Amino acid sequence: MDLLDVGAVELARSLTPGRVADHLLRVLARIEERDQGVNAFSALNPQALDDARALDLLPSLVAARLPLFGVPVAVKEEIDVAGMVTTFGGRGNSSPAAADSEVVTRLRAAGAVIVGKTHMPEFGQTAFTTGEWGFTRNPHDPTRSPGGSSGGSAAAVASRMVPLALGGDAGGSIRIPAAWTGIVGLKPTRGRVTTAPQPHLWHDLGSYGPLAREVDDVATALRVLAPSAVRREGPSTLTVGWTLGAPMPGLRPSPEIADAVAGAARRLQGLGHDVQHGSLRWLNPVLPFLVQYHCAVRDEVAALEHPERVERRSRRVAALGSLIPEAVFEWSQRRVRRIEEAVDRAFGVFDVLLTPVTPTPPHPIRRVHEMGYLRAHLLSSPVIAYTSYWNLAGLPAVAVPVGRTTTGLPLAVQVIGPRGGDDLVLEVARLLG
Repeated sequence: MDLLDVGAVELARSLTPGRVADHLLRVLARIEERDQGVNAFSALNPQALDDARALDLLPSLVAARLPLFGVPVAVKEEIDVAGMVTTFGGRGNSSPAAADSEVVTRLRAAGAVIVGKTHMPEFGQTAFTTGEWGFTRNPHDPTRSPGGSSGGSAAAVASRMVPLALGGDAGGSIRIPAAWTGIVGLKPTRGRVTTAPQPHLWHDLGSYGPLAREVDDVATALRVLAPSAVRREGPSTLTVGWTLGAPMPGLRPSPEIADAVAGAARRLQGLGHDVQHGSLRWLNPVLPFLVQYHCAVRDEVAALEHPERVERRSRRVAALGSLIPEAVFEWSQRRVRRIEEAVDRAFGVFDVLLTPVTPTPPHPIRRVHEMGYLRAHLLSSPVIAYTSYWNLAGLPAVAVPVGRTTTGLPLAVQVIGPRGGDDLVLEVARLLG
């Protein structure tokens, strides 16, 4: 097997000092060849080759202890990489970041090479990766979207330009592109992965997390990103709930996605687990989500070097956010706590929950950044309906590929676990993979 096509864990085991820079040169050549048709990368890291050469000088005993030794990793535009501009998918910043975000520091300490930054819609506002810079294509069908907002990261992994990428998820932004490109994407438990130096990612909503083609690669990346977290495993026989319901009234998944979720439930039942089909009592998530979303974009625009350069829709969202009183924001936080309490009670009944990730397979590419505020919102709302509730709840959730549609597009299911049960959802993902 060509090392360009293996997963992150296997690559780290295969590379030895003296081979990292040569491998990176092959990675960069593949990116140059493949990204012309995908547009996953916003910028390549000019220091990547020097970083690879530094790894080549390490003693073999040191290299062998690094879980991501020599692994090229792509990083979403909202995350700081020293020497590169943090664009948030737009043109509001022009100065390179002075230092890495803590998650990037941890990746480097594990031996990873940061190969570049990936495209996102401005501030991650929609479930489609488009912007004034253009749009990212789905590697499975170039007429389709890879989803968003971590669409560039997902496309870079799915097209085998890199084996591992880092994204951010405040409403489904890791899980949706993972599902639409046929890879694995994890939104960790709220607070498990640091957002430092930023105090938060969209207040209560967001988390950084890994995307990869293999569950083991995601699990390894999570241990790197959150090394002090306590491992929480489930019982040998799990109680698995599954539902096609969503907090959005009247929303139903396409027949192929419904069949994929039911099929995943049957597979777990066939492995001896207790599987129960039912429904949840949803608390209305719309207002607390919208309050935190508008306040987050308001704050991110205000922190830019050139706020006047942001897209028209971003200016509208920031302006609406500026009208939200602090008392309303505090109400949204109290509402989030109520949702947390409700889902924690539900996870006293079952160990994991299976749902769709999105109601439909990948959408055709649309220039959402050119749409008005309301039209863009109405287009994205159904796409995030199955994912955004778990951002408010703060629970771990992973998108797992489970096959293809009759037209060859990826199918996926979402596995949600109890608070702190990141390792549990990954164990279930292994059973389904």
